[in-house]
Amino acid sequence: MRALACFGLSLTLSLLGSGCSGASSNHEPAGATSAKVAVENPTGTCTAPDSGARAGYHVPGDSQWLPDCKIMLAREYWRVFVTKPGSAYLVPRPDGDRGLEHACTVESNPLHAVVVKHALCKPASSQAEVERVNDLPPSDALAIAHELHASLRFIASDEGLGIAPFPMPSDIIDACNLHSNADAPELDAICKREKERLGSGHLVGFTYVGPGGVALAKRLNELYAIPLD
Repeated sequence: MRALACFGLSLTLSLLGSGCSGASSNHEPAGATSAKVAVENPTGTCTAPDSGARAGYHVPGDSQWLPDCKIMLAREYWRVFVTKPGSAYLVPRPDGDRGLEHACTVESNPLHAVVVKHALCKPASSQAEVERVNDLPPSDALAIAHELHASLRFIASDEGLGIAPFPMPSDIIDACNLHSNADAPELDAICKREKERLGSGHLVGFTYVGPGGVALAKRLNELYAIPLD
């Protein structure tokens, strides 16, 4: 089961938020530019449909969302944002994510040198390490996001938040709206709660355990068009 990389150091929200399960990040990494930058997308000619902001989780400010034109899913969970020429960060942060395990441990993996170079095989544990993770060449950041999406699955459990990886609040709303929830009262209760908490700004202290969480994980996989075996 994949878990987002979190750690207990007292870092600034702008550095910590984008990598932690359940944490919202309303700031850009340090060093972000104050104006949009023109960046060539190494994955193709697609363009971002909007700013890439996700309600209740991340506001990119002046960072530019650089989408993966080769993604096989219906939407991106890990998004690449360019802050200045040659520098990009991912939301959520990728350091320590189990989706990079093969790249980290198998030298023949095409991304092995990239993840080792950028110290992504374990969670960042200092401000300097977080800044390093948030300063990636855009081409490397897109390749890392592509690798992570290749193994993305939303899995329900009775531990932690109840769903891993962390379900984005805006994704939950979209998943809830895929179908009627009349025959799934536990899921319907979660859906109503999520809409209320997004409106109130109370974004912490919630879990997704039980039958409602199982149903929500299934909906999230459907939302992303994740092929399940």
